[in-house]
This record gives sequence, C-alpha cells and structure tokens, in this order.
Amino acid sequence: MSFVHLHLHTEYSLLDGLTRIPDLVAKCRAAGMPAVAVTDHGNMFGMMKLLDACEKAGGDSGTLPVKPIFGCEVYVAPRSRFDRKLDARNADTAEEGLEDCVDPSGSRDAGYHLVLLAKNSTGFGNLARLVSQGFTEGFYYKPRIDKEILRQHSEGLIALSACLGGEVQAKLLQGRPEQAERVASEFREIFGEDFFLEIQDQGFEAEQRIIPAQHELSRKLGIPLVATNDAHYLDAGDADLHDTLLCIGTKTTKARERRMRFSSDQFFVKSPEEMARVFGGHPEVLERTLEIAARIETYPITRKPVTPNFPVPPGHTLEDYFVEVTREWFERRVADCRPLWQGGHLKHAEEAYRQRLSFELEMILKMGFPGYFLLVWDFIAKAREMGVPVGPGRGSAAGSIVAWALRITDIDPMQYDLLFERFLNPERITMPDVDIDFCRDGRQKVIDYVTEKYGQDRVSNIITINQLKTKAVIKDVARVFEKDFGWANNLTKLVPQEPGKPITVGEALERSDALREHYDRDPDVRKVLDVAARLEGLARNTGVHAAGVIIAPEELTRFAPLSVDRDRKVMVQYTMNEAERAGLLKMDFLGLETLTQIAKTQQYIAQRHGRPVDPHTIQAYDDKRTFDLFAAGETDGIFQFESSGMKQLLRGLQPDRFDDLIALNALFRPGPLGAGMAEVYVNRRHGRETVSYPFPELEPVLAPTYGVILYQEQVMQIAQRVAGYTLGEADMLRRAMGKKDKEKMAKEKDRFIERGTAAGFDGRRVADLFDTIEYFAGYGFNKSHSAAYAAVAYETAYLKANFPVEFMAGLLSTKSGRTDDIVKYVQDCRERGIQVLGPDINASHLDFTITGERQIRFGFAAVKGLGEAALEAILGARAAEGGFKDFFHALKSTDLQRANRKVWESLIKAGAFDSLEPNRAALLAGLPDALSAAAPGPADLGMSSLFDDAEMASLSAGWSLPEEVEPMHRRDRLRAEKETLGLYVSGHPLDEYADILKVHTVGSIAALHRAVQEGRLKEGDEVAIGAMVSDAAFKTTKRGEPMAILKVEDALGKLEVLLMASAFNPVTKQRTRPFEAHRHRVEADALLRIKGELKVERMAGSAAAESEGEEDEQEVLKIFAHSLEPLEGIQGQGFSGALVRLPAGECPPRLFAMLGEFPGSLPVYFDFKSREGLTARVKAGPDLKLRHDPDLADRVHRETGCALSWMF
Repeated sequence: MSFVHLHLHTEYSLLDGLTRIPDLVAKCRAAGMPAVAVTDHGNMFGMMKLLDACEKAGGDSGTLPVKPIFGCEVYVAPRSRFDRKLDARNADTAEEGLEDCVDPSGSRDAGYHLVLLAKNSTGFGNLARLVSQGFTEGFYYKPRIDKEILRQHSEGLIALSACLGGEVQAKLLQGRPEQAERVASEFREIFGEDFFLEIQDQGFEAEQRIIPAQHELSRKLGIPLVATNDAHYLDAGDADLHDTLLCIGTKTTKARERRMRFSSDQFFVKSPEEMARVFGGHPEVLERTLEIAARIETYPITRKPVTPNFPVPPGHTLEDYFVEVTREWFERRVADCRPLWQGGHLKHAEEAYRQRLSFELEMILKMGFPGYFLLVWDFIAKAREMGVPVGPGRGSAAGSIVAWALRITDIDPMQYDLLFERFLNPERITMPDVDIDFCRDGRQKVIDYVTEKYGQDRVSNIITINQLKTKAVIKDVARVFEKDFGWANNLTKLVPQEPGKPITVGEALERSDALREHYDRDPDVRKVLDVAARLEGLARNTGVHAAGVIIAPEELTRFAPLSVDRDRKVMVQYTMNEAERAGLLKMDFLGLETLTQIAKTQQYIAQRHGRPVDPHTIQAYDDKRTFDLFAAGETDGIFQFESSGMKQLLRGLQPDRFDDLIALNALFRPGPLGAGMAEVYVNRRHGRETVSYPFPELEPVLAPTYGVILYQEQVMQIAQRVAGYTLGEADMLRRAMGKKDKEKMAKEKDRFIERGTAAGFDGRRVADLFDTIEYFAGYGFNKSHSAAYAAVAYETAYLKANFPVEFMAGLLSTKSGRTDDIVKYVQDCRERGIQVLGPDINASHLDFTITGERQIRFGFAAVKGLGEAALEAILGARAAEGGFKDFFHALKSTDLQRANRKVWESLIKAGAFDSLEPNRAALLAGLPDALSAAAPGPADLGMSSLFDDAEMASLSAGWSLPEEVEPMHRRDRLRAEKETLGLYVSGHPLDEYADILKVHTVGSIAALHRAVQEGRLKEGDEVAIGAMVSDAAFKTTKRGEPMAILKVEDALGKLEVLLMASAFNPVTKQRTRPFEAHRHRVEADALLRIKGELKVERMAGSAAAESEGEEDEQEVLKIFAHSLEPLEGIQGQGFSGALVRLPAGECPPRLFAMLGEFPGSLPVYFDFKSREGLTARVKAGPDLKLRHDPDLADRVHRETGCALSWMF
C-alpha cells in the first residue's frame, strides 16, 4: 500500500517548518509515494518551488514521478475576517470565540485551521484569491479568511478539517459534539463531496482522545475520514532541530519551560509503512489519500508573460499607434542630431539611422511587443512631465534605437555600436526587460501614476524570501543555547568574508584555521556550528523587492496569490523570476540616488547662474575639465568611479574620450581585473604594448578597445564578421558560452570553424579565435549597460569639474542621512578649498546651502537627532517669525510637542545657536528652565499674532541665560560637534597639539607632501607625523600574518598607514613586531604620533601634461609604521621656553597675574616694542616660569591682546 501526504509544512511556513522542498520530493519518490501536497501556513510561497522540484525529479522524460499538489493550511476567522479583536469567550457557554483556536503546539491561534487543496486550474485560482484576501482583508496577526469568502470561492477546492486547530476538532475536544456536527455539516455544504474529516495520531493524548468521536462523526454524517501526519520536518531525527528552529522563531531558549513546543517527535514525513503502523486498523483512511490525489489534475501554473492592455486613441490599433508615436518621436531626435551630422561628429549617416529604425520596428511588431514599448514610453514621459529625473537607461535596452527614439533611453546606439539583438533576439523571443532608473525622491510618484492608470488590483510589488544566513544563524543558535552576544559575536568574526559571495559554515571551517581550532577544542562551539550548518539557508522571513513592480493585464489574483508587508504594501507571493513564469510583467523601477544628486546640483546652478546646464552641452562628451578630473582620479562623488581601485585605474589610463569611460565600467570588475585585461588595455592605450587583431577584418570591431575583447557585443560582431552568423545567432552563441556547456560548445566550435573557413579565413586561426572569444565571453560585459552608466558618470563629473561648489552642495544634501558619507565629502570639500560652515538656526535649511563663492553651510537634515516633524515645526516657526531673535524666541515660537528637548540639545551641540549665543554650555544648562518657560499656557493656546520686539521682551522675562557658566572647553565643543554632525566644524582635535607637532613631527600631512615634492624627503626615509585615526581595518596577509590598515587625517589632508606584523627599523637597525606592540592603539579617533618608513608611489599625471611632452607625476604617500604613540603622552615635551609679544608701548597689567596661574620650568621671554619702533627682548626673572598649556596662547590673546608662542 502506498500513501500521499496531504497536510505538510515546508520551510515556507516561516520558522515553523524545517523541510526543504527538493529533499521532500526526493524522499517521496524514494518511498514510492505518487504525489505530495505542500500546505504551508496561510501562504503559497512554495508553489513554484514544488513544481520545479517535481519536474526536476522527472529529468528529461517530461513526466512527473511525484505529482505536485498545491495547497495551503488557511486560518479561518471565528466570525468575520474583518474582526480585529482577539476575544476569547467563556468556554462554558455556546458562544464562539478564540478559546479553542490552537496550533499544533497548543498555543492560541488567530483563527481555526483548514487545509485547502487545489484540484484543478479553477481551484488554484480560487485558492490564490482566498489566500490573497487573507492578507489584504483579514490580516490580524495571521492572514485570515472566513466562511463568507469560502462559499464564494470553493469551486475546484478540496478541504480537509486540519489538525487540532481545526474548528471541528476544537469542538470535539471541548466535548461539544453537536457543535462539531454543525461545523462539519457547514463545510460539507460549502465543499460538497470534496470535504473530508482529517484524522491524525502523532502520539499525544489530545489527538487520541477525540479519534473515537471523529469516527462516530464520520459515520453519522457520511463524511469520509482521511489520515494525515501534519509534517513539519523531513525525518524523525529532525525533531530536536525543528524545536531549535521554533526557538529562533519565537525568540526564546531551549531551556525555557514555558514556551512553544510540539507535543511529540512524530511530526515528520513518514513513509507509507510508518503510516500503516499508526493506522493499521483502518487502512481505508490511508487509501483515501490516494483517492484524493487521483482527483487532483496535473495542470499548469506557469504561462507566457502577458503585456497589460495599453489604451490607444480611437481609430488606432495598438500596432499602428506604436509605429506612429515612434516615428514622430524619432524625428525629434533627428532634429537634435542634425547639427552633429553637419559638424561631422556622428559615425553614421542619417539614412543608416532610418534603416535601423525600420528594422527594429518590424522586429518589435513581429515579436508582438508594441504594447510593452508604449507602456514604458508612457510612464517615462509622464515622469519627465512630473519633473521626476529619469536615467539614460540601463541594461541591454540602450542598444535599441526605438527605445532611444521614444526617450526610454538617452544613449545613441548607432554612435556607440550598441546592438538591438543583444536586447531583443528575433531568433529567441523573450519578453523585453527594460529597467528604469528614476530619481530616488520621485520614484514613488511614477509607481503611483502606473497604479492609478492600470488599477490598484493590477499593480503590486514583488516578494523576497530572506534566508537564515551564516553569521545570523550562528548568533541565533548561540542565543537559543543561552550563549551571550559577545560569545556569538566573537565566533562570527572568525567566519571569512568575501563581498558578494556568501560562505557556508562548512566552507568557513575549511578556510578559517582559527574557527576550526575553536570547533575542534570547544564542544559548545561544535554544537552551535553543527546546528547552524543544518539550518542555514532556510527561509526566515519575507521582504519587498527593492525595485520590482508587477503590472498585470487583469486582476492580479488570476496570476498569483498576494501578500502584504508591515506597511500594507501589496506584493505577489512569487519571487521575481517566479512571477515572470506565472505570466506577469515585471519591471524594475529603480531609485537611483545619483539622479537625485544631479537634480539638486542643477537646482543650485539655476539659483546661482540663472538657469541649469543644458543637457545637450553635457552630452557632447567633450569637456576637457571633465576628462582632467577623471585622469587625476578626483572622483569622490562620481557615480561608479569612487573606489580607490578605480581611481588608480583612472590615473593609469588617463581617459580623454567617452569610449574610455565605457571601457572602464566594463574593465573594473573581478573577472577582467583578475585576467589582467585592465593592464593590457592601459598599456595598449599608451603604446607600451602593440595593438593586434586576430584578423584585419576585425579591426572596426576591436579598435575602440585596442584589440581587447571587452564587451558581449564584440563577441557577437566577431561571430557575424568571421563565421557569417546573424546577430540573432551570435547572441545565442554568446549565451551558450556563458553557460559553459562543454558538449554544446564542442558542436558550436565545429560549426564556427566550418562557417569561418567557408568565408575564406584560415581554419586553424578561426579555431584559435573561437577559443579566445569563448574565454573572454566569461568576462564580457554588456556594452549597452556600460555606456548608459558611463553617461551618468560623465554627467556627475562634468558638474563637479565645472560647478564644484554647486556639485558638492548637491552631493552633501543627497547624502544627508548618512554620516560616514557626509564626513568623507566634507573632507573632499576642504581639500578643494571649499569651506563647510556648521549649521545656523537662522541661515540653514533642510538641505545644504551655498553661502559664498566657495562656501557651503550645513543643512539641518544632516544633524543627528532631528526628526522630520521637529524640523518642519522649527522651520515653519522661523518663516512665520521672519527669523529668530534669540534662543528663547526660537523655543517660544515653535510647537514644542513636535520639537522636544533632545532636538534642542542637538542643535545647541551642533553650534546652530552660536550666532545668537556663543556659550553652548550656558544654553545647555538653561535649556530645561527655558523649555518650561516657553511651554504654552492656557492663554497661549489661541495666540495667532506674531511677536514684536516688545512682546519678545515680555515673553523672555520669565527666562534668562544662566550666568557664570564657563564656555565649553575646546575638546568638549569638538566632541559635541562630532556627536551631532559626525565631524568637526569649528576646529580639529589635533589643534590642541599644534605646538608639539611642530617639535616632534615633520608637520602636517600637506607639509609631508610638499617635502616629498621639493626633494627634502624621499622613499625609505624615517618620518613622524601627528594624525587622527579616521578608520582602521584588520587584515591577514597572504603569509597568514596579521596587519592593520589605518586611514589617518589632520585638518589639511589624509594618508594611509600600514601596521605590519614585522618591520625593519632603519634607526635601530633591528627587526621589530609593530602590530603586536601597537595594535591596542588602533582605534577610531585615536590621536597618535606615527613613526615609520615613507613609501612613495608615483602615478601618471594629467593627459594635458602628457600631450605637451612633460612628465607630470602624482605622489601617493604611505607610511609603514613601526611605532604609534598617543599624542597626550608627549604633550608639553621638547619646548625650550615661551615668547610673549607685547602690544606697542604697553604692558597689560593682567598679563603677569595670568601667567602666574601656570607655574612650571620653561623660561619666559618678552618682546617689547616702543611707540617709536624700538624693539628689545627681555628674559623674565627666575620667579616667572611656565608649564606648557595648549589653551594658554588663546587665553592670553583674548584677555590681554598679547601673542604667546612656544619656543623649541
């Protein structure tokens, strides 16, 4: 006898099910079970995955050795799905509530359980609608439906009464057989002969207590019984692992007594023999599973994608309207191109553009995609109409002249040899895939427009299924076994990381000797890692795809079930690829922050210069300043060109044409870099390596990249020119090469050689060429995408090179929410001679503002601790008052319910009130009383008039600034700025050590650069600098030794310092262990004197200098440190005295008393200058000697007008 599991939970019963679907299908097939159902809690996340696993089990045979049964264990609300109150009624009355809604662990649940199985396509559609309404209408803790919609959508569904959490079983458990009979009859009325009473025996008392009553109910009502096992894990040995998973899901520990747990260890996928042992006395309940499975058809849940119906004007078909619109918009492009043709700036004549357009229109009509292009054209045109910036394109769509004509893309595909067949292949018809970049702040406007146009029931987001990832699951398991956070965190730090490449626990143990050592030595570590290894990769929770938007031709639930997230965003329950397979059109509406940055920069340009920069001026791609900026590697804030590796490549390449930027986007990836392609490209670009081509006929294809096969389009063009492939065939070849199917590639190679030889090429060289392009196809990049993103990069670089202040203001405003970025770009401003002022309560706005020729003021949005509501209240009050007259005026005129004490503290610490009251300490001390005095009383509530000066005087009479509060010490002031702004504005922590840095170091980082440029210092010299650590990373060398890379800075520059495991000290002539001796001093914000060996790396300079025959090299300086010393430890050392310069003709009486407050051992000298101009230097007597104090010079100058400096 066989058996079919009809009630089964997989990993998609999130953190409740343990079973992985491929393993499930494999076990069912091995056990001879002909079908299997997946019935996860309240959702259908696993449906496509079940289909895939069953199809994969059949291999190439086309049969399904295990039939997939698509189902769901739904939650049925006790009354209405719209009820939002979990009220348990009295168990002794007949009133129905939640007192008997329980899950298998015995915990109270949000609704009764009911298993639904779809027996045909109609049933699958109804199941999808029910599950969707559970989320969109009935969600309350769980997605809930009710009997009202069960009646409406019961066709094609088989229903089972579920586990103890089912309503029938709940009534039996309560000893209410009459109510159980009523409920069962109600379900029989809804589902007819497709309703079954479910019987389970997992070996615990509650189930066994009602089994006789279930048999009696079945006999009385004539409703058949069917056996299930409510499987939550695959094998019997998984029970404890499943219990651990429950602990992760419920955020508790294994040791806790009162927690969710299953009542036995029998909730696994049992074999037919194991089920027969449980229900041996009633074989009919097992055989009925086969009968039910036989009722269920094999039906498709996938279909070809369907484009939404685009509304066309009366009198038009979709096709002729598409052609009409495209040709009309193409003529606009032609008009823009005419001056370029006349100037000889375009490669191809107008006629070639027209021929390409006709070809593409014919292909698009033939492939049936005119509606798709009109849909995309429409919402992009609407975006521009609404003022939402749109990117120039991304992906292969930039290769279409139709997309360019319709302004879907902004890259001329003819000028840059981009191929339509890379986008749409007539020989392999697939749905177009146009991804669109919108301004981050305007993206939602476009989605709202699409939703309004096509209907809320047809537009949705896409779900993502998040997994238990390695580091996270190690921490989860450690917590379940009551290990503290520090223990778990230290363990995860030993897991190696590789960007973009997830690593498993097993791989981590292989690659990390330290982790393996802990695993072998510590049983607790072994237990945690062994459990984590079995759980990693399981589904954890759901999210919303960052960019994907579904647009359906009709109601979404006809294609897929829906879900909602915490913000009530509707999303299809299929992942991105699954949604496409279900026939849904997916588009990526990406929010590209760079477009927001460009828009803000253009706004600043318009404010300062009367109008923004004309896009046509930028799109000429011929600005010398822009290419000089790229060549210098000054690309902070430039899209895709910011990394240190890219900057180094830029300095080596010295780009001076747009094609170079396209190439750089393709080159700067792990594959090409690892294969040495970037080095070859740079060498050939500068004539250091000969440019060669496999055949002369390929020069037009490969000349733009100096003979390097860099783009996928080049692979296609080579196949076309040498072997006579159509571009469609060439695209198929490119795809095949990417899949690395050896058998298929052998056949393709024979075909390629045969056709190339027939075309007159040497067969051996053709064979070599095939091997070459097959190798490079693995690295080839989509040129269309590279060109589109090069356009964005060029535009940002153009704005930075020509409008640096406006660009930096736009960049800083865009990055306001990210402190690390603000710190980085403020440093860039300072290096470019642009002053960044702190925030000011009367001068700052939300965004950064330009306040001078080379001056920018902080925006409030970049100040930490200020919420949106508080800023709205403060800025609104400021506008109403025409500015704040003093601190109390700001408080009194602002709604203090929206701007609390923390907000005002942040503003004070950031220095926002310095222009009204510079004593920040006094403002902080007086803030509590000021808030009390400013709080509105009963008389204030109806106040609507603005404050005049007299009113202000009376208002502030109840509060005044505390007296005798010392101003903040410089350190405290800077610390407060760092806390609220993320950086120092009014000074730098190193200012305190300015005197000793003159004595004990070469000076500033800028002075170090000057010394190298002037030849006073060279590579290998011993140097010392004073600097602050801004960032530090601990690494391991190829030899397995530890090291640290420090990024250090002072007020004028930044530098990289390497702290190695061992180093040779040229002063002591001994080998030392710097890392071991000084690693404890490597921490952010540490102020250090760094001694070490100077390393000078020279890079090629600007293209302009090279063209003039001059050598213009740039130095990149590094220090290999052998010692790190806290500056605090050498403060005051090395001085020989103090020099006081007195005002002409006078000696302030306060001076000597003040100097007497700092007794020490340093002699004091006075420079006198008479009114007649005579000068003299006098040494003070032995009674007046000083100790060094970094603040004394400021105080002497402030209080006496004298100038004090320290002598050394």
